[in-house]
Amino acid sequence: MLETLAPALNSPYLAAALVLVAFIPFAWKRFLTYLHIFQQEEYDGRRFLHWLFYNVVVDTKASLAIVLLSVMAKLYPSPVTVLALFIAVILLVVARRERDPRQTGKKKLAMTQRATRILRVAFALVLVIGLVGVGFGVAPVWVVLLLQSIPFALVAAVMILQPGENRIQLRFWNEAHEKLKRLSPVIVGVTGSYGKTSTKHILGHLLESAGSALITPGSVNTPMGIARIVRERLEPYHRHFVVEMGAYGPGSIERLCRLAPPDIAVVTAVGAAHYERFKSLDTVAKTKFE
Repeated sequence: MLETLAPALNSPYLAAALVLVAFIPFAWKRFLTYLHIFQQEEYDGRRFLHWLFYNVVVDTKASLAIVLLSVMAKLYPSPVTVLALFIAVILLVVARRERDPRQTGKKKLAMTQRATRILRVAFALVLVIGLVGVGFGVAPVWVVLLLQSIPFALVAAVMILQPGENRIQLRFWNEAHEKLKRLSPVIVGVTGSYGKTSTKHILGHLLESAGSALITPGSVNTPMGIARIVRERLEPYHRHFVVEMGAYGPGSIERLCRLAPPDIAVVTAVGAAHYERFKSLDTVAKTKFE
């Protein structure tokens, strides 16, 4: 019986396929985690990579466990499929324990149409790399590299999709801007290092007493997020539109003001937030007062 099973247990292709099957749910959960950060960085690849390297964000738990397993396999030789089985278990356990950013966190991952497109393309890229690896058989170093490739696949997906996204965003931006000009609500822009969302909600409740008001929901504060709210929710009866404006660097507020020119501007605070982006309090102040 063992002699019959020996060829299968030592098949590198079977072992690689086993790892790849376990890698799929792991990659899906890990893609959501990185996509959550990428979305907050407005899908800016340079800012996302800066965050990645600045915070030294790498997969450590699964990668370290796989490296230790490979060392043990060298010291205590066993069929390659057995090693692959242990690697698969590690990947499944990590995937099971990974939090879903669509359900947890102060600012949850919003699976917009753009986020869905990026996720699908990035997942396909990594899956192709994984399938190529199957052709060469399982190797722990291949698995570790596959794990580390996930955030870079997101950046690559954005680059691939960018020409089409530019056309879509320009159309949405123009539609929202024209609608604001046509309906002409009193626009209140709210920005600051902290307190934006709370101030926005307070203003929204107060302005309800002076007529119907629309506020950007949750922590929506990016051009495309604001454009979506204008296109989908702004109605002729809204007398006021309270807009939270987030800053991701110099020029951010200026771009938002071109989209939704404020009649009234509110700066809640100028503080030492996101110094990795702004570098100095003076830059924060200049950006907020755009």
